[in-house]
Amino acid sequence: MDTIVEIQALGDETDTKAAMGAAIKELRCIDKKFGYNTSLITELNTSHEVEDRELYSLIQYGMDIHKESGGAFSLALRPILDAWGFSGIHPYRYPSDKEFNKWRASKKDEGIHLLDDGEGVYTEPGVLIDVGGLAKGYGVDRAASVMMSTGINAGLVNAGGDIMAFGDHTWRIGIKNPRGSGVIAIIPVKNKAIATSGDYERVFMRDGKRFFHILNPVTGRPARTSMSVTIIASTCKQADAWATAVFVMGIDTAENILDEKGIEWMVIDLSGKIKVSKHLRKYCPDNIACLQGGYN
Repeated sequence: MDTIVEIQALGDETDTKAAMGAAIKELRCIDKKFGYNTSLITELNTSHEVEDRELYSLIQYGMDIHKESGGAFSLALRPILDAWGFSGIHPYRYPSDKEFNKWRASKKDEGIHLLDDGEGVYTEPGVLIDVGGLAKGYGVDRAASVMMSTGINAGLVNAGGDIMAFGDHTWRIGIKNPRGSGVIAIIPVKNKAIATSGDYERVFMRDGKRFFHILNPVTGRPARTSMSVTIIASTCKQADAWATAVFVMGIDTAENILDEKGIEWMVIDLSGKIKVSKHLRKYCPDNIACLQGGYN
């Protein structure tokens, strides 16, 4: 998952140790199955055809978010992520025109197909899958689920800011300052998931401009609507995917969709202004302090 994972559990010491051990085992299985190295994703991107019910379900969910977000969420960004270096195959760099044009010419998400058998997935030539926008959240959900099945009082799984909190305990979750140290808000979370997408992860500077891994599926370039987007939802898979989608589409476009789904949100725009859903207003300041030189 290319991130640090933190697991906490409340209850009897023997039970909590067993629960955390089971969660770690589950996360390792998910990482091996859906990660960048020798996984079902690499098999699909090599052979363009895979049969697996779990992968089928994950891709089906991503395709649903793609449609609901008007294309702001994409599963087919792998070629351009590779070109930028954001998938780890080479150091970060600005892609060439040839790389941009080759990716734009592909079918992208429209080239992903699910068979009626509930397990067959195939992609058209030139289409490469990346499930980084939801697999981490899915892994957190799975880890939390196995912990809950052990009967512990409460627990929390945090995979690089993708968090699921469950049980009879309210957890206080800090939201990172995207342009400085520390946190800008602390939000209480109970039996909910929370995820943040920001322009401060996997980032490099060029000619005074910030380039980061959250790409607009139309342009293949970094989406520039916000500094960070935080989503609170019923599952971490949902929070993870919608944090990415809202970062791309902007909160003005996404607000009605989120409200209809009962999803809470906090967005820090490029001016540093903080916009929030009504239930989070009391936990958040109006804006963050600017760094000298402004926001890039």
